Amino acid sequence: DGVKAIRSPGSTLKPMIYGLAFDKGLYTPRSVISDVPVNFDGYTPENYDEHFHGQVALADALAQSLNIPAVKVLNDIEVKTLTETLDKLNFTQIRKDKDKLGLSTALGGCGVSLEELTGMYSVFANYGKYFTPVYTKTDDDDNNSQQVLSSGANYMVAKTLTMLRRSDLPNRSESVINMPKIAWKTGTSYGRRDAWSIGFNNNYTVGVWCGNFDGKGVPELNGADIATPLLLQIFNAI
Repeated sequence: DGVKAIRSPGSTLKPMIYGLAFDKGLYTPRSVISDVPVNFDGYTPENYDEHFHGQVALADALAQSLNIPAVKVLNDIEVKTLTETLDKLNFTQIRKDKDKLGLSTALGGCGVSLEELTGMYSVFANYGKYFTPVYTKTDDDDNNSQQVLSSGANYMVAKTLTMLRRSDLPNRSESVINMPKIAWKTGTSYGRRDAWSIGFNNNYTVGVWCGNFDGKGVPELNGADIATPLLLQIFNAI
């Protein structure tokens, strides 16, 4: 089942990490953080582009999907804060593994499903409120809801994800013609086994996963060039 299969999320958990940090009052989007080599007890994360970017604003770090700032922020809020939040959002594999997950969770070192991730992103589309995904219409959907982020922290994350000066815009020019007005985030898992792009506007949250069902990696597979063009087509279609 491609919707429920457990996969690595790549960078797609970063918006929730930043949202939780905003809520704790540790940072704002304009806070400056150092993107330099760092060592957390032997764990030395690197950026996707294999470069360091020095002093960067947190909003730019998220828009550019820089790895080192995301790990630093997760270290500041503590991994437990993230995993307990995802447990509340019904991430089943993270619920099982949460006592042994570490800082690599920020970069995809955990297991999630497309259904779970898309449900998480609907938080950003609903002013910080999470609704348990359902597949039939019900009259009491609100009974399955909970406030995950404050509306203020949520706004800051959602606003950042609408930025167009970012590293994960598709390279194909036809993808950005008639660009829908959405917020979105991409992810590419280790070994290029999973390409993610998850976006939202006021009406819809759409999650896209691309890859091989046997988990085989492909050198060309990445969120920006494979999953995002499909995400944009879906939003334009609906």
